[in-house]
Amino acid sequence: MAKEVSKEELEKVNKMIDTLMKKAKIASEKYMELDQETIDNITKKMAMAGLENHMRLAKLAVEETGRRNL
Repeated sequence: MAKEVSKEELEKVNKMIDTLMKKAKIASEKYMELDQETIDNITKKMAMAGLENHMRLAKLAVEETGRRNL
């Protein structure tokens, strides 16, 4: 059964979502100003960080979701 959410909690969540959406829009606009070389560099660093931390990230995913590969 779903928990009842108060009006104050709902307003707080909506305000947080609005703030996150504004930040995401600003980040997206700044991202569109980047040149291809910078985007390639960011993508490479993201991929390497994921590769270097894959076991830790996998364990966190299992802990969070309760799911794993069988």
